[in-house]
Amino acid sequence: MLERDDINIKLDAEEKDENSLNVNFIANAGVKDIVGRGLIYNDNVAIIELIKNSKDATSSKVILELRDIIKPRDMLGEITPEPTIVIKDYGVGMSKKGIKEKWLNIAYSEKKGNKNKQYAGNKGVGRFSCDRLGKVLELFTKSIDDDYLKLTIDWTEFENKGQHDEISSVPLRIDVLHEEDFLNEIDEASFKQGTVLVIKGLRSTWNEQKLKKLLSEIEKFSPVLDDSFSVYFKTNVDFKDSYLKRKSNKNINNNILDKLSFRTTYIKSKIGNDGKEIQTTLYFQGEVIYEYTAVNPYIALKGISIEIHYLDSLSKSYFTKNFGVKPNDYGSVFLFYNSFRISPYGNEKNDWLGLDQRKSQGTTRNLGTREVIGKIDIFDQDEAFSVITSREGLAHNQAYYELVAYDSDEKATLENGKEEYGYVTTIIRQLENFVVKGTDWNRLIDKLGENKSVSADDIIRDPDRFTVKKLSSDSVKKATDNIKNSHFEIIDSNINEDVISRVQSINDEKYRGFLNDFIEKTKDKTLEELSPKEKGVVKKILEVSQNRVVEANKRVEKAEVTVKKAEKDLKIEKKKQAYLLATRRTLSKDADGLIHTIKINNIEIKEGIDSIIDGLEYDEISKEDLIKRLGDINLYAVKSLKMAEIATRSGFDKEIDIRNVDIVQYVKEYLDIYSSSFGSHGLTVELIGGEIEFIRSVSVLSLSIILDNLLSNSSKWSARNVLVNFVVEDGALTVTISDDGTGLSELFQSNPDEIFSLGARDEPPEGVSGSGIGLHYSRGLLEEMNASIEFFGNGTYLSGACFKVLFR
Repeated sequence: MLERDDINIKLDAEEKDENSLNVNFIANAGVKDIVGRGLIYNDNVAIIELIKNSKDATSSKVILELRDIIKPRDMLGEITPEPTIVIKDYGVGMSKKGIKEKWLNIAYSEKKGNKNKQYAGNKGVGRFSCDRLGKVLELFTKSIDDDYLKLTIDWTEFENKGQHDEISSVPLRIDVLHEEDFLNEIDEASFKQGTVLVIKGLRSTWNEQKLKKLLSEIEKFSPVLDDSFSVYFKTNVDFKDSYLKRKSNKNINNNILDKLSFRTTYIKSKIGNDGKEIQTTLYFQGEVIYEYTAVNPYIALKGISIEIHYLDSLSKSYFTKNFGVKPNDYGSVFLFYNSFRISPYGNEKNDWLGLDQRKSQGTTRNLGTREVIGKIDIFDQDEAFSVITSREGLAHNQAYYELVAYDSDEKATLENGKEEYGYVTTIIRQLENFVVKGTDWNRLIDKLGENKSVSADDIIRDPDRFTVKKLSSDSVKKATDNIKNSHFEIIDSNINEDVISRVQSINDEKYRGFLNDFIEKTKDKTLEELSPKEKGVVKKILEVSQNRVVEANKRVEKAEVTVKKAEKDLKIEKKKQAYLLATRRTLSKDADGLIHTIKINNIEIKEGIDSIIDGLEYDEISKEDLIKRLGDINLYAVKSLKMAEIATRSGFDKEIDIRNVDIVQYVKEYLDIYSSSFGSHGLTVELIGGEIEFIRSVSVLSLSIILDNLLSNSSKWSARNVLVNFVVEDGALTVTISDDGTGLSELFQSNPDEIFSLGARDEPPEGVSGSGIGLHYSRGLLEEMNASIEFFGNGTYLSGACFKVLFR
């Protein structure tokens, strides 16, 4: 029998049941569109989300395959293969239980709260990127201890449903495949573990421009693409775009800042994982200017690193030529959260750091997004930051403002209670102070003072007229000392006085390196393969040099007329087999002055082109194509010089350059007549076998240039005596030229034939280095005469180097 209190409790419960209802959330099938196409706002983000998932699955490699993605033009109207996107990784894979309880569980993420590992995402919605990309998904997966599995999802079955159609009401099935069938479907010979996503029925039309944007985004989406994680771009499409051709079937890399390091002024700063200190280093063209350690005043910031580069005109041009895109089209300062990029930070025209807003207040005082490129890395162990679910940025919480606050109304409150701009803003302003006040923007200048604004292309067109600005070590030192006035509490600092004293020479080296880079960029291209801009630069270089050559030739022709008239008036009788008997005394003063002018003009041509070739100072740079063209012009200039010189002696006519001559007699006369010029270099020349006669059809002009090159080399390598020996055997003439200099340098002794390569050279004891083309072109000129040249050894006749020339 119930007591009164018990009866009352029972009645109360029954009354409550009548006035209340137990309920729960119901997920309509349409939720798929909200967390899929609603949050993943474009195809590029979708693909990157799936790549992130692969990395989180501990895969060291992802293959992104875009199969038949663009419809071939020659197959219009015919049956074409179905465009397909395949994302394949070699991570841990999934079991049947994992697919059912985790992958198919919307918004579930086992990554949440796991601080022992760094994850790219933890929202549990990235898998719906597959829906964004295509109507059908075929998921193949294999874990180390489960079967070969396949899950097929037709996303359209979740669409256009009624009120009572829950997402769980659409049936899905996991199929267990035989290994052979599994491998055949994923196109692999073996597959121990991992996941393959095959996306069909693509929702978007793809073209080359869209693919270029995708690859550009993937290049920027993670700073570790060249380290422990790689993305391989696989395709069967024959692209027309040269950029896509270069990128196809290769790893996508992200090492742009590494390549920029030695060509820019930049700053690096970091806050350690313990959050105690800030360590900052400023670099000028790769050399450390200063570094300091300070107390970290930002309460919420740990595990942050910053790298910001200032791009001057030369750096911008280097960027464009080497990466195929202008820096302002590539982006500015990117943000990476747990090793993956957060959009839209750093995108073109995205002023998330307020740089352009500030620059509008003082264009000559402040850096803008067009002048800087860099990255911010956040390793967020404490989850101080929060990524917005749509992947469009970070939530604007305390940590965010401490990181980037640039508006005076949004300053962060520091540990000492003071308000200050964000960490990134402060570091960028330290770089700005050095660039603006220390190097005055490191501008290019016009020596003639006519152009206020000078571009990198101006430098290429006329290196003699334009150059880098002279830097003041005092200004650099003064700007560097400003770090002492920082709001940071500096614990330790070091200013590199040696580098500050060398800023001008470092800058000059960068200028020379820029010219090298232009030639390096075009070295493997034919003229047809050069871009329109490259063709324009090359054409202008060639036109300037050719105009000088044409002018020199006209002066040479006038000189020849003058010489011939002088010779006729003096009625000098020449021997039949004499080639070079006339002397400078046969010229009038006017003719002598004219010849001098020709020489000066041709020297200007030679030195102007040598200034370009001299930029190639490092042996690892290949000197082909463009260098050869410029080298040919240089050789033309040398020939013009020699024509003027020979015309002075003998009324030389260029129309009879190639003729039958007694080579031994010509060499004897040449060495005899020009012995005074050799003597000015301290050379004494002795001949053996000079009575031999050996007649062949040769270019006497080329022969003169070859002799000049060999004797000039002897002089540079400390020779005082030269021995020329003639020997005829089996119908061939051997000429050996030996000197008593220091001999062939150790650099080439293991492979002496290398000295005939274009640009090969070493620094001689006299310190007067050549352009590295003399022996190369000497060999070429001899080959045109059916002759050859080789290094014959050190100490063969005299103690120095010996060369053997063979005329057949």
